[in-house]
Amino acid sequence: MLSFVSSLGWFLIIVPLIVAVIGLFMFLRGLGHVATGEGGRGIPRVVIGAPLGIIGLAMGLLGLNTQTYSRLTYEAPVAMVSVKAADPSHQLFDVTVKRMDASFPAQLCRLQGDDWEMSARVQKWKPWANMLGLDATYTLDQMSNRYSDAERGNGKTITSCDLKGPPPAVNTWVPKSWLFWIVDHAYVEDRHFGSGAYMPLADGAVYKVIMTQSGLNAEPANDVASKAKL
Repeated sequence: MLSFVSSLGWFLIIVPLIVAVIGLFMFLRGLGHVATGEGGRGIPRVVIGAPLGIIGLAMGLLGLNTQTYSRLTYEAPVAMVSVKAADPSHQLFDVTVKRMDASFPAQLCRLQGDDWEMSARVQKWKPWANMLGLDATYTLDQMSNRYSDAERGNGKTITSCDLKGPPPAVNTWVPKSWLFWIVDHAYVEDRHFGSGAYMPLADGAVYKVIMTQSGLNAEPANDVASKAKL
């Protein structure tokens, strides 16, 4: 929904802009009086109107920036990740991914290693578009294994699961290249980037994955997960 987040947001933006408009009106009226030889009436209006307009505009921009920051801190739940030991001697774990952002069935992945890692492709928007309610969009990519350091991981098996859901319905009737062109020329996109979050593979651990405006993040959701160390 394209709306500001609170009535305070309107106050912080609309009132300063009204002040700016009044200041601009006084400034222009003052210039008009000066141009017609009525300096006595025009100069005070110019002197008062110019700073009033500048201050009002500056305060309005400050209010707009406040609303932008509020949108940039927006977070949304993505998935719950549950871990169960399958073969501890070989560091095999069954990882269940339950999406919270879509009605996909729970997905079971068997991973081998020290940590699980969820990756996504993220599309971030310009701050002004973000302020209007256009939050970062994303597509989950993979759930894969990870080791605590590169030396441990060298030569080890890569285990992973595909988390991509079915393609959007719009892809069936609008070519993807057209969509990319529209987004590119609408000047609302900030950048595309890959994002990932990882946590320890610990028997009984449950984690919550969230999407922020900066990408994926993960946090413990039970005591087992809280006690597991990265």
